[in-house]
Amino acid sequence: MKRTIFILLFFAVWCGAMAQGEFSRDVTLLSVQGPVIVVRSTAVSPEKKLAVPTAVKSAIDTYIFSGIDGVGDGKPVVDESARQENSYYFDRLYNQNRYAVFVKSAVEQDKPKKNSLGLWEVTVTVTIYRDALDRDLLQSKVRKQKTSEVTPEEVAESGVNPTIMVVPYKNDYETYRDVLTRDSDKRIAVGKVQEEFNDIGVETVDFEAKYDAALRANEMEYDSADSFDSQLIKNSGADIFVSVDIVKQVFQGGGSVALTLKAYQTSTGKLLSSKTSNFSGRVTFDRLCVGAIHKVAKEFLAGVVESLAKDITRGSTVVIRVGIDGESYKSLDDEVGNEEFGISDYIRSWVRKNAVNGRFHQQGRTSTSMILDQVQIPNTNKAGEPQDANDFAVRLSRYLRKIGVNNSSRLDGNTIYISITD
Repeated sequence: MKRTIFILLFFAVWCGAMAQGEFSRDVTLLSVQGPVIVVRSTAVSPEKKLAVPTAVKSAIDTYIFSGIDGVGDGKPVVDESARQENSYYFDRLYNQNRYAVFVKSAVEQDKPKKNSLGLWEVTVTVTIYRDALDRDLLQSKVRKQKTSEVTPEEVAESGVNPTIMVVPYKNDYETYRDVLTRDSDKRIAVGKVQEEFNDIGVETVDFEAKYDAALRANEMEYDSADSFDSQLIKNSGADIFVSVDIVKQVFQGGGSVALTLKAYQTSTGKLLSSKTSNFSGRVTFDRLCVGAIHKVAKEFLAGVVESLAKDITRGSTVVIRVGIDGESYKSLDDEVGNEEFGISDYIRSWVRKNAVNGRFHQQGRTSTSMILDQVQIPNTNKAGEPQDANDFAVRLSRYLRKIGVNNSSRLDGNTIYISITD
C-alpha cells in the first residue's frame, strides 16, 4: 500500500514537472554533422508509448535551456525565463508535436523497460536539425540574434557602417614607401584585395591615393618616416585598416601564394579578424592572388562584421586624449565648478556616466595630460538618435564649458582630442 501511494505521488510530481517543461537532462553529444547534431537521450515516462517522444523532447529542451557539452560553447540558447515568456511557442513545440519538424531521426537503443519505480525508461539516439531550430527560435523572437549571425547590411542599418583601407604589411624597420617601391608583389596583392572588397559591396579608401596625396600636401606633422605612416593611417578616414602580406613561390608554368589578412580598428589598433589562405596553380601571379583572396574574403569579412556587430549592443570604442593648451594657465588638477573637483575628476565622472555601463580604461594621467582609452560609447543618445564619436566629443566639450572650463575639441578617426584653452 505504501509503495502504491509513493508511486502515485511520484507520478503526480513527475506529471506536474513535465507540464512545466522539466525534461530529463540525461543528454550526451555523440557527433556534430554540419547543420545537425546527434545526441543520446535517456528519459522516463509513466506510459510506454510516451517514453520515446519524451526522450526526444528532452534532447531538444536540454539543448535550448541547459546546453549540451560539445555543442557550440555548451551554454543554453536561452535562460529559463524564456519558457514562461514564450509559453505559446513551447506549447506548440511540445504539446502539439511541432518538435518533430526539427528531428531527422530517433532510434531506440533498446526497447523501453520499466525501472524500479514502475516508469518506462528508454535511451534514444536523436538527430536534431540544430540550425533549423536556431533559426526558428530567432524568427519566433524566443532568442536574440548572435553577433556571428549579423549581416553586413544589418550592421550598416544599425549605424555602424565602416570604411576599410587596405595596406601592405611592413616590418618594423620598413616604411610604406619602402614596400611600395621595392615589393611589387605586395602592391599587386593590395590592389586585388581592395577589388575583392569592392566587388562584395565594402566601401574602401584607396591607400596609394591617400599616401601620394599626403606626400604632395605634406599635410601631417611627423618626426620620422614611421610616424608619417602612423599618422597616415589615423588620418585616412578609414575605420578599419587591413594589412596584406603575401609570400610567392614560382615553379615551371605556375606557382603558389600564401596570403595573410589582418584587420585592425584604426582608433585602437584592436585586431578584429585574421585569416590565412594558400592557393596554387599554373596561372599568372595576378590569378594566384585572386584565387587566394577569393577563398577567404567573405569569411574574413564575416569576422570583421562579427566584431563590429558586438559594437551594436556594446557600443563603439573611442580614445579620449585631454591636454592643456600651450598658453593655458590651468592644469588638470585645478578645482573648478560648484563641487570644486579637479578638471580630470569631472571628465572621468562624465565619461563614466555616459559610456556604456560606465566602461573605460585610463591609460595614464599627469597634471597636463590624460588618456582614456577603450571608452565604450553608445551608438544612440538618450533620445534614441544615432551617436558617433564626433557627437560624443561635442557633448563632452559642452559639459566642460558648463562647469567653466573653456576648451576646443577635434576628432581624428575615433580619437577625441580635448584641449583646455583657459
